[in-house]
Amino acid sequence: MSATTEDLEGDWQLVSDKGYDPVKVTVKNIMGSDWMVACMIPKGNMMVSMLKRVEGGKFGLVKLNCSNKDTPPENKELEEELKSFLEKGITHLIRDGKNLTIEAGGQQKQLVEDDIRKQHEEAQTEKMQSGSGRFG
Repeated sequence: MSATTEDLEGDWQLVSDKGYDPVKVTVKNIMGSDWMVACMIPKGNMMVSMLKRVEGGKFGLVKLNCSNKDTPPENKELEEELKSFLEKGITHLIRDGKNLTIEAGGQQKQLVEDDIRKQHEEAQTEKMQSGSGRFG
């Protein structure tokens, strides 16, 4: 099953079964076959995987960039686990409704849609359409 670009792009969350704060993940098609997957560790570092989409819908890692600030002890294990996962190189992004599976090195991480930005945009649009805004 091949997902369209629009299906994969967006904001996602990696919710840990170990009780960590959710990791915010943004998937973006930069241009053509160039993709970016950005992961923000709560109170920690940002990791950005620059990917190239190849034939058959697979992805290849071009470069992994990580910020280098001190992560609090409560999120250190989460950050190390995610960094190790991303260093293997994302090979597949698979969307199933409000879920996104990221595969790297034969391992998978399940993400859920983070629609907070979408909810905010819809609320703003509704406010403007109803005329209840400041200028209405």
